[in-house]
Amino acid sequence: MSASNFAKAVEAVNAHDPKGFAATYAADAVVHDPLYPQPLKGRDAVEQDMVELLRAFPDARFSLGPLLQDGAMFAAEFTLRGTHQGPLASPEGEIPATGRTIENNGAVFSKFNADGEVAEEHRYYDVAGLLAQLGPTPGA
Repeated sequence: MSASNFAKAVEAVNAHDPKGFAATYAADAVVHDPLYPQPLKGRDAVEQDMVELLRAFPDARFSLGPLLQDGAMFAAEFTLRGTHQGPLASPEGEIPATGRTIENNGAVFSKFNADGEVAEEHRYYDVAGLLAQLGPTPGA
């Protein structure tokens, strides 16, 4: 295990390559994300999540902050920047494109399997702050 596993995932996101990003996850990975009421299950769900993110923020860029390791568990800070140019799925329904630029900080805790793939992940980021940056939704 090394920081290169995280770097590979970030490079895939910044290359707008959902399949390459998902390839860093195990086929049966479980991902807990605050935007979803239930965990994402499996590599295909991880890929679809990235497709949706890039649909909403086609210029999305992730940067990686400090990285900590304890055995097969890694923790890292990240920052997402992008322009809201497409619909974004949210717990309250889809948010149409606003054209606004966002910056959202978060952290991720990932457990890797023996093959170096993410087996389980917990993502933490400020959903309320993200939605506030997008502004009020039409009809709100």
